[in-house]
Amino acid sequence: MIAQDIESTQNIYHLFKSYLTNDLKQEISDKIFTIQNHHKSDGNGLITGSLIETVLQEIFNQYFPNFKTYNNGQADMKINDYIFSFKKINGKSNLALNWSKNEKKKKLKFDCPVLILQMKDGKWWTKDSDFNKSIEIGFYFIDPLFCNQQITLKSNNKTDALIDHKDVYKMLCYSLENNFFISLPFPDLNKYTYTFNNGFQIRQNKVWPVLPYSSNNLRYIDLFCGIGGFHQALSSLQYECVFACDIDKNCRENYKLNYNIEPEGDICKILESSIPPFDILCAGFPCQTFSKAGNQEGFKDTTKGTLFWEILRILKHHKPRYLILENVRNIISHDKGNTWKIIRNELLSLGYSVPLQPYILSPLHFGTPQTRERAIIFGVLDQVTFPSIQMKPQKTTIESIIDTNSIHKKIDKKYSECGIIWEKFCTILSKNNIKIPRFPIWTDWWDIENMDPKKIEDYKKYKNWIDKNKQFYNDYKIYLENWLIESRKNELWTGAVRKLEWQCDETSLLNCLWTFRGSGIRVRNLDYSPTLVAMSMIPIYGPGWRFLTPRELCRLQDFPESYQYSNNIKIFYKQIGNSVNVKVIREITKWLLKKFPPL
Repeated sequence: MIAQDIESTQNIYHLFKSYLTNDLKQEISDKIFTIQNHHKSDGNGLITGSLIETVLQEIFNQYFPNFKTYNNGQADMKINDYIFSFKKINGKSNLALNWSKNEKKKKLKFDCPVLILQMKDGKWWTKDSDFNKSIEIGFYFIDPLFCNQQITLKSNNKTDALIDHKDVYKMLCYSLENNFFISLPFPDLNKYTYTFNNGFQIRQNKVWPVLPYSSNNLRYIDLFCGIGGFHQALSSLQYECVFACDIDKNCRENYKLNYNIEPEGDICKILESSIPPFDILCAGFPCQTFSKAGNQEGFKDTTKGTLFWEILRILKHHKPRYLILENVRNIISHDKGNTWKIIRNELLSLGYSVPLQPYILSPLHFGTPQTRERAIIFGVLDQVTFPSIQMKPQKTTIESIIDTNSIHKKIDKKYSECGIIWEKFCTILSKNNIKIPRFPIWTDWWDIENMDPKKIEDYKKYKNWIDKNKQFYNDYKIYLENWLIESRKNELWTGAVRKLEWQCDETSLLNCLWTFRGSGIRVRNLDYSPTLVAMSMIPIYGPGWRFLTPRELCRLQDFPESYQYSNNIKIFYKQIGNSVNVKVIREITKWLLKKFPPL
């Protein structure tokens, strides 16, 4: 390399270095580390590079004079008209360098390529005897001419600019030998958190009081605490809550009202060192991204799906003996089993024994009349083997939770009238000895003849059920035609309420539990309630022609009679539908600690 090329690179290097104060280098170090610590939420890590590029551009734009972005979409920048190209490296793969050209393309596009060695990786040079230099974290300035003369390009890459890790090492050494290297300080691991929606946030440094330890009075933390299902369960076993958090303001207010503990807010802003020592980590971490009712984005979700990594962060710091997590059953099969594989492997890597599969449990297994299958994930910081658990649903009745003393809320006019319409339907069939069909009843398809294009697509998709509907109506048209005509005259009987899913052996809504859903009116026996959800799909108790009361819903989740719920009914529906079932958590925690006692 000729002297003037070295001198040119030196000029660019010194210009860049002159802008980097110690505080600015620390900010870069902290923020790059935070991004890398967050990258698993993407599911494949590819988003990390783009985030780092964006962060650098934001910092340089704020502190560097005469700064401009160059070549949008890439980490390319102009400073005093010098063109920089930043490339992130982590040592785990080959590196594509679009600023490096082979002999057929000698044009050099950039004045100064810069390699950024990432905070968490870069250990690959220790695996080869030739890699004998100590390579630090920071910015490595590379002269473009050196790349073309000294670096071997592979021809199997579309850009014809792929180099392997040995040549990357050669470039790093070149920068060190020519004093073209800017070291970054070790990052403050706890300073920032990062979310896609809110960017960087400084973690809180509030420290909760440390309570005296007693093996007879185990301590637990309640993450994503909601209204305290875990709290009710573990406190009834005489365990002590030493920390709680939930991002929902209404849940925090309710938690304080019932337990005299004021939870923290966003878990992402909480320093793990601010949490006092504890023995059991409890977390019903958000399930929407894994639920069949949601988009099932899982760890690719940019908000809730990332929160499992916050659990890991706290576990790494505190290493409690036990962890108890709760989520929807679908978390096992989500993403063809990859989601559960990731969760289990991460917990195993921290030293926890974890069952091969979560235990699937429901309140029905413990005598509470609600079907609510949930995945319960255990971890014990010890080498233990979890046995399989075989439990059968108990025989239950919804009558066991019915409140006969309080004032009951009548159902809305629309629901009542629609219920009356379908009760007339039941009466017609019963009088004529016709069995109510078990397939979904879609009355809008009964007498349809000419279908528009949209209907044709629906027909192709649901042909089996639609054909059954049309056949059913044709078979009993003599009984149902007048009922259908009169029902359609009622302006309240529109949309999903014209659909019926009959899932019981009864012949009258008066003897059933029924729910208005997006798929229609679902009717079932009075043996148990469907799963409570965080929406206003509250079951209607047929014998009383009314909604189940808030107290009755609390009983379905096994909250005690002393529990104080929100007077805002919409808030309450969301809270009770999101809660873990108290009895399930209490009984399975008793089993866990009896099977694997505290040390």
